[in-house]
Amino acid sequence: MKSLKLLNTRAAKIYILLLAGAAVNTISCNRDLLDKKPLDKLTDDAVFSDATFLQNYVYNVYNGMKPIWYPGTGGFETLTDIAVSQPETHDKAAGIRQYIQGTISPDNITDLTNIWNEEYGYIRKANVFFEKTTTSSFDATVLDPMKGQMHFLRAWMYFELIKTFGGVPIITKSYKLDDTNFDTPRNTYDECVKFILDECDQATTLLKDVAPASGKITKAAAMALKARVLLYAASPLNNPSNDKTKWQAAEVATKAVLDLSFTLHPTHDDLFTRPVKTDEIILGKSFTPGTRVPDWGFNYDYWPSGFDARQRIMPTQTFVNMFQMTNGQYPYLADGVTVNPTSGYDPQHPNVNRDPRYYSDIIFPGAGPFTINDGAKSTVRTYEYWEDANPNPDNAGPYANPNKVDPKNGQTLYDFGRDSKTYWVKGFTPFHWRVQTGYTFRRLCDFNGPRASFDYDYSQAIVFLRLAEFYLNYAEIEIALGNEAVARDYINKVRKRPSVNMPNITSAGTDLVRDYRNERAIELHLEDHRFFDLMRWKAAPGNIDIPIRGLTSVKMDWTGAQAGDLLGKLSYTYGVIDAAEVRAPWKGDYYYLLPIPREEIKKSHNAIKQNPGYQ
Repeated sequence: MKSLKLLNTRAAKIYILLLAGAAVNTISCNRDLLDKKPLDKLTDDAVFSDATFLQNYVYNVYNGMKPIWYPGTGGFETLTDIAVSQPETHDKAAGIRQYIQGTISPDNITDLTNIWNEEYGYIRKANVFFEKTTTSSFDATVLDPMKGQMHFLRAWMYFELIKTFGGVPIITKSYKLDDTNFDTPRNTYDECVKFILDECDQATTLLKDVAPASGKITKAAAMALKARVLLYAASPLNNPSNDKTKWQAAEVATKAVLDLSFTLHPTHDDLFTRPVKTDEIILGKSFTPGTRVPDWGFNYDYWPSGFDARQRIMPTQTFVNMFQMTNGQYPYLADGVTVNPTSGYDPQHPNVNRDPRYYSDIIFPGAGPFTINDGAKSTVRTYEYWEDANPNPDNAGPYANPNKVDPKNGQTLYDFGRDSKTYWVKGFTPFHWRVQTGYTFRRLCDFNGPRASFDYDYSQAIVFLRLAEFYLNYAEIEIALGNEAVARDYINKVRKRPSVNMPNITSAGTDLVRDYRNERAIELHLEDHRFFDLMRWKAAPGNIDIPIRGLTSVKMDWTGAQAGDLLGKLSYTYGVIDAAEVRAPWKGDYYYLLPIPREEIKKSHNAIKQNPGYQ
């Protein structure tokens, strides 16, 4: 297979070394040492006999950890009930659109299943490492931590493969150019899990004496990955007989993570900013201008279109409704349409008294004010997403709230919304209409920096493993084992973060399961969990195959506005977003796994068998 026989050429080795320092931004190369030997003279012997070069080789393999935004900014979240992609601007639509429309096949999945090629490419690099260091003369104190990192990375990459495709071929040797036999069949899911757990155990042992460092794989990360893998293995998709021993194994491993020295970071607003919050984050990553998400980064892709951007993905009304009121009640009943009469929620004042995370994570009409660094349009303003309820004939002026003045230049600001395309054409307002649902994500936006810059050093940090996930994982395990009181306790630990402080969950039975899954969706959104959670729970029907709902109209009425008022009266209309992508009915259980690319099956001479349900 192409992904298993990447050439180990001099150019590839030079590329590895040039990229190595970018893999973990908190760890830098020794530039003096690198300058001693021209890069074009490096050989295998040089790379694998010099500790600095070898460590940089390892850091390059960190890039095999699939970023949370992949494929395309927003990643798998746009396949779920919490987010929708913008068809006009989502340049990683291939595969995503096909999955949603129910037409995905082994021939048209490109971006989604590049994961197969990419992960096996990095697995090969890990295998080369183990082969080349078998007879290494490095002292164990030098080599063992590198081996530990590599065992973790190989485990991580195999886990990405099995949660996406099910059982895959376990390859532990590097194929060379003159190899002709790539006919390696798939191992079973359980065999892959056993291999991954063994990798994690080896990593834990080899990293036991390594001091924690921000952005670097540690013993704690290896323990956490093992616990996550065991949770997946115990889940309904992979444990159809509900074998309790699998849940018990996950319980033991997860409790071991909880017994480490991590604590919840007290504030939620800065959890995803630099420096990496090592009190809670077990493994995370921050960025430099050269290592962030491709293109202009999170700011350009998540920045609200009302602030003149392209807007990759948006929260759905379904997700917005998951945020409870401060009294702990849901704003809507389970149908997502009927207002919960005991909640205190008013659909015409929807942003009042919500879970504090709502204000950290969601941008809604009137949210802010934000400092907008956007060149000539830089200003301080709220998020504008509304129509003028008092329009003049033929779009004649005035177009603005006369009380709202830009503090930077004294100019009146124009406040119109998503359907005001004619106003935008006239240069009075940005292209809001691309925000199909009326909401945008606030998490991972850096409003201290410009919307789009290749050079600005943005503040965002992403998370691979953090304590809050394992509190929630433990709650799920205890629900499965019938220990609901313990489960509630761990859900409530997350809700009691000082900056959140939501009321305790007190539910039981199916209501507890709903509350748990709701809490997980809110706390872990945009961290690459929701799609795979729905898959492993076998909970896609009613969550993935649903219409996209949002704000179909928001009107701003300036009638009666008093001097100094920055907002008029907003009125909201909710419904299905006709312009959003239409999701096909759920295809059946086979859709819980993605198809293996046909090209890979052909290269194996059909030794690799396709997932059932795909032709």
